[in-house]
Amino acid sequence: RLDYGDRRRADRRLLTYDSLALTADLEVTGHPIVTLYVSSTATDGNFFAYLEDIAPDGRVAYVTEGELRASDRKLGDPGSSGLPALGFLPYHSFLSRDRAVLTPGAVASLVFDLLPTSYLFKRGHLIRLALAGADRDHFAWFGGDPPRLRFYHSADYPSRIDLPVIPHG
Repeated sequence: RLDYGDRRRADRRLLTYDSLALTADLEVTGHPIVTLYVSSTATDGNFFAYLEDIAPDGRVAYVTEGELRASDRKLGDPGSSGLPALGFLPYHSFLSRDRAVLTPGAVASLVFDLLPTSYLFKRGHLIRLALAGADRDHFAWFGGDPPRLRFYHSADYPSRIDLPVIPHG
């Protein structure tokens, strides 16, 4: 596991969602899947999700991450591409024929997996999902003025993260 140090400061610039304190240890093993409902003032954009662990003392530790360019959001069938099917993961072809630009102001659904992990969140810790529209340290900006993004989380637009939890016990 990479150690990016305490991410509290970095997270001040991000949109974050925290769980309640865990009442028992929780093992997450596999690919977390993120579903985001978003709108933008631009026709494309990059969306980043970071899964993090918040210790009782407030320290924030990186667990894993994922990213999707909005125009590559179309979900498809990996079998049609000749690739082996991994039915538990959202499949994006990244082919130009499947590109779909955003309509500025309209809500779009983005579904993507985070890098696989095996991590034990300890009792008393919180789980954090941190969201961003850029990662200047690792990905080049593809031009234009930064867009205004809106993330939705309601009954109509149920943004969420699905964690592959390993039951114990």
